[in-house]
Amino acid sequence: MKFASFLENATYGLTSEHKSQEVKGLKVSAKSLTWSVAALLLLLSILTPLNVVSSFLLMTPFVVLYTMLKPGAFAAHVVPVAILAFLLAGAYGPVVVTLGLFFLIPSIVMGHLYKKGTAARKVVLTGFVVILAELLVELAIFSAQFNFSDEITSLLTDSLKQFETNGMFSAGWAAKTAASFTDAIVTALPMLLLLSAFLFTIITHGLSRRALRTVGVQAPALPQAKTWMMPRSLVLYYLIATIASFLLTEDSGDYWEIAITNLVPILQFLFLIQAIGFVFFLADHKRWPKFAPFLLCVPLLLFPQPLFLVGLLDVAFSLRRLFVKEK
Repeated sequence: MKFASFLENATYGLTSEHKSQEVKGLKVSAKSLTWSVAALLLLLSILTPLNVVSSFLLMTPFVVLYTMLKPGAFAAHVVPVAILAFLLAGAYGPVVVTLGLFFLIPSIVMGHLYKKGTAARKVVLTGFVVILAELLVELAIFSAQFNFSDEITSLLTDSLKQFETNGMFSAGWAAKTAASFTDAIVTALPMLLLLSAFLFTIITHGLSRRALRTVGVQAPALPQAKTWMMPRSLVLYYLIATIASFLLTEDSGDYWEIAITNLVPILQFLFLIQAIGFVFFLADHKRWPKFAPFLLCVPLLLFPQPLFLVGLLDVAFSLRRLFVKEK
């Protein structure tokens, strides 16, 4: 009886009905333990070939646990999960725990905002900023210890040299190709960081909303993707930033070079989100199957650099009006 009462006090009530405390407490405990096990399994899956998929699912159990539990009870669930993950992962224990901590921080932030009933847009934006900040901090730490470009070039060169030794290409091909790939990666890095933070946040929000329903918590929904619309002024900002990037010289100064270099991919990322909204609008207007817009968004995410132009054109010329007129 006392144990069930403790569990109930440590957990937010899921219904307003006054049933027996023992049944209610055990019911909530079973759900929280289930999500703790899910968090443990997802942490361990980082060591498997499924790590690409599981990394996008990892935040959801922590968000649900933090939303449904008080901080003390949340810690009582998370600490054993971390210890078990560290022990079961063996030599990779520190890596698993470090990655778990990386995802735990934004999970707590998003869970806290869900508790407060914050609007979905603010929850997603805050989670996005936190994850992006973590990625930038990790990149800064890595860059302080190693030369990022040189490390990538070295890894790629070692991988490509086997083609030279097999006689498929002439000597020096591996080094030149690796340097070209590295330049492309470094150029696309800002977009990759933005896109990664966006996907982590938006997927977590979508999954957490559905998961929280199972524990009696109603999380707010984002506006439908088909209604997403960026302000037209972004087109002018992008035009100015693009022209400025071509006019930059060595005498322009580090500040302006850094500002313009980072502003262009940020604006391209916003247009990419607009392109996603346009795809969902088109699918809804044409009454395509529900899975169709998700499939069409895959090329947008794989090739954001050229396809963000779809969003730019939609913002600049309201492409949607062409389809509305048809109706």
